[in-house]
Amino acid sequence: MTETTIDVGRLDLVQGGRLGGVRQHVACYGTLNADRSNAVLVPHALTGNSRVAEWWKGLIGEDRLLDPRQWYVIGINALGSCYGSTGPATAAPDGSPYGSRFPQVTVRDIVRAQTRALERLGVERLALVIGGSLGGMQALQWAVDFPERVRNAIVIGSHDHHSALGIALNAVQRDCILNDPLHGIRTARKVAILTYKSDALLRQRHGRNTDRTGRHRFDVEGYLEHQADLFERRMDPASYVALTRAMDSFDVRPCHAEPAEERATQNRPALRFVGISSDWLFHPSDVHAAAGRFAASGFDARYLELQSEHGHDAFLAEPQTLAALLADEIARL
Repeated sequence: MTETTIDVGRLDLVQGGRLGGVRQHVACYGTLNADRSNAVLVPHALTGNSRVAEWWKGLIGEDRLLDPRQWYVIGINALGSCYGSTGPATAAPDGSPYGSRFPQVTVRDIVRAQTRALERLGVERLALVIGGSLGGMQALQWAVDFPERVRNAIVIGSHDHHSALGIALNAVQRDCILNDPLHGIRTARKVAILTYKSDALLRQRHGRNTDRTGRHRFDVEGYLEHQADLFERRMDPASYVALTRAMDSFDVRPCHAEPAEERATQNRPALRFVGISSDWLFHPSDVHAAAGRFAASGFDARYLELQSEHGHDAFLAEPQTLAALLADEIARL
């Protein structure tokens, strides 16, 4: 793995405002081949980072679905995050961290910053963009905004707009943070964890068992506390606010309104939408419907379903199952 931080210059934001001296923190695995045709971008989910082989070990690595001996795998920390790219913890022009003054960014802004970083790396075309959740939104935004630069996109546990339920849950999590700047991130994480898991999984793992560490509480309460402990140490609350707002603003359905003759002349990437059977945050029926809308718009778009009781987190929790589901698609590349 090689890591670098790339200055991509000034970025005018979709919803107004401007960021100067934007940095993108990049991790790369493998080598770009002679004709530069083997680049794969892996955008991360809400709280991920650029080191994609660390949090998606079952999918990326030697003898895995995306083997760096064959593919040039690229991870870029999202604009607004706290793991090396420009975000709320970055110094503003006055020298102090942006904090709550950080302007609102969208998924489109995140992707535009990525395009500039890839240009600096000499990557003009991507064989594949693949991601889950917020990463899936980025993959789809790439396909919509830069179809000439992407041959394939795989959108996992995500669809073409964030739902009312998703927006509402994100709003509650932001309220937790804004109402308690010191510890609200803990409550926000607990809410998020519950949206990532299924009822069946919680019943199976925890049921009504008492806490496994012997404390006077239910085991599921201890689980949530443990997740909050880990998250509080690693996540900047202001970045969490910024990225959940980016998710909420995501809606690429207007692209379907383009005139049919324009769609027919465009070179469009192949799209694969992966729903998760037990996901209630991004319901599989909504993912399936999004695939149908893109197919009707002239894309080579198909729906696949990952069977799992893990809920939304299945793309991370069961990478081997996901890899088996996608094996034919990757072989097709």
